[in-house]
Amino acid sequence: MTIRLAIAFAILSALFSPPTRADDILFIGNSFTFGATVPVVQSNGGVPKLVEAIAQAKGKQVATTALTAGGKDWSYHLSQPATNEALQSKTWTSVVLQDMSTRPTRFGNVDQFLQDGEIFSDRISQNSPAAGVVLFETWARPPGEFYRNSPTYGPKQMMGELHDAYALLRKNLAAKNPSRPALVAPVGTAFARAAAEYPEVNVNASDQHHATADGYYLAALVIYETIYRDRVKGAPTHFYHDALVIPDSDATKLQAVADEVSASAAN
Repeated sequence: MTIRLAIAFAILSALFSPPTRADDILFIGNSFTFGATVPVVQSNGGVPKLVEAIAQAKGKQVATTALTAGGKDWSYHLSQPATNEALQSKTWTSVVLQDMSTRPTRFGNVDQFLQDGEIFSDRISQNSPAAGVVLFETWARPPGEFYRNSPTYGPKQMMGELHDAYALLRKNLAAKNPSRPALVAPVGTAFARAAAEYPEVNVNASDQHHATADGYYLAALVIYETIYRDRVKGAPTHFYHDALVIPDSDATKLQAVADEVSASAAN
């Protein structure tokens, strides 16, 4: 084939080949999703944009959209017209749902959490019947003031309740709609594993509630791996034109944690 014919063939292939469709991922949540207490993360799109950057670096075509409100739960989002508008705006590939961090525990309302999760699932299926529903398992509060009045209750117990509630919701969604993926992104489990294995890496913010930059990075790693079943070793550590840099020593440990908990969750 001559060079001229090769060029013509390449042009025709480009013209008639169907365009590669990007994955469209919608995130619905609160400050744990938009990255509160870390201004550089919050101002650049929070956890969704970290997931997007990681996915793109891994060769995926991804576009993320976020619908967030600080301090709000799923009941709030379900009552807002903006939520239905977002769900109906396009056919989503995945929808990542993050509820208020205490609601699936004894401090919240587990029954309402389960009910709202099923309502969300139904609404997602109206316009995106094949969309994966990804449940963003949040993290337990670290040791401190939060547990002051509960001497027999601590991070381990809270994390156990979070883990069980998200697992039960996933089971319910899978039973209700077996043909559609229902997954738990074990972010909270990863936080607990990081604290146990690498206490020198701080994932909890000083308010003992939100995350550090390392914590939001870990959340993004776990969510990426949950959606794509792709190990995150070697994921990028520089974001927003180097406005955010995760130290290599921290990143290596956090990537290992994400791989460990995601592999366990998949089995």
